Order: sequence, then C-alpha cells, then structure tokens
Amino acid sequence: MRLVRRVGPVVAVVSVLALTPMLAACTGGSAGESSSCVAPYLDDQGPGGTYGGPAATASAGGALTVYGHWYTASCNDTNHGSDDHVPLPAVRLTLTLPDSSSQDLGAFTPSGGDLGFHVVVQLPRTSVPGTASVTDDREPPAVYRFTITSP
Repeated sequence: MRLVRRVGPVVAVVSVLALTPMLAACTGGSAGESSSCVAPYLDDQGPGGTYGGPAATASAGGALTVYGHWYTASCNDTNHGSDDHVPLPAVRLTLTLPDSSSQDLGAFTPSGGDLGFHVVVQLPRTSVPGTASVTDDREPPAVYRFTITSP
C-alpha cells in the first residue's frame, strides 16, 4: 500500500504568501523597473569607463591610477527624480603589495557624477612581481587587484 501525503490548501497559501515579499524584492519594484544598483567599487577605469574590464598590469617603479565609483548611501536605479544619490563619507585606501607590506594612500571623499574619486598609486621600484591590491576601509571593503611586473 502506497501512502500519499497531500498538502492542504492552507499550507499552499501560506507558502505563496511567504515567498511573495522575496520575489518582489528581486524585481526592484513595479513593472518596467529592475534592480541594478552597483555597490561602491574600485578599478582602473575613469568615469564612463568599462565596468568589469580586465585588471591592469604595472611595472615596479611605475604608477597606476585607481578610481572609486558609486560611493553612495542611496540607490537610484529607477530614475525617480526624488531618489537623489547621497555620497558616503570619506574612505581610506590602502595599497597592499605582493610581499604583504602595505601603504596608506590617504582619505578620499566621493564627489562628481559617479560619486567617485581617483588616486595615482606610485609603485615602489623595489616591489616584487605579483598580485597587489588597493582596498577601502568600508565593511565589506571594495578591493581592486592588479599585477606588478619587474621594471
């Protein structure tokens, strides 16, 4: 004899009601809108550059410009006129070299069209080849990794 367990209509309704807020959160709002806010991020592309492009390679002793983008406490991905971008407070950046040594790059205040900033990172001539990173002091931090080669 095979036992079949039936799910009653109350359980089905409760399941649908429990999932509805989660599904609505994924859509970002009403029809025609989508959620696409970009968290603050660091890269080597200026404003209007290519998001997610390949990481840079720089020579020891050379320089690399790192850009911060979308350092905002708000999200206006629906183009509502009342949803203004609010800049985050200044962030501190740290350069970590392949040998695990680090350098404080200073504090940077977001501004401009993409609520960003930039810093020219001078790489030590004595740096060993390998992966280096620039990290901000937020939690969780934005991290930009790039490669240092021999001079």
